[in-house]
Amino acid sequence: MKTSYIVSHLLLLLLIFSGRADRVSIPERTCHKVIPTSQCETQCSDECSKEPSGSGICQDSTCSCTYYCEGPPK
Repeated sequence: MKTSYIVSHLLLLLLIFSGRADRVSIPERTCHKVIPTSQCETQCSDECSKEPSGSGICQDSTCSCTYYCEGPPK
């Protein structure tokens, strides 16, 4: 059990230092917001990129934004 714990942490460090990960995602620090938009793709991308590690998915005229938040979601 201890070996798998060490191996998983070493793999995580390797991933981070190899440049393939810019931030480790902590589920307790993931926030979501919904933004009504008229030009979904453009506005969604612009609005979500204002947040740390923000990414958005556009569906109809609604942008669903996921981003890193400093504290637990409210």
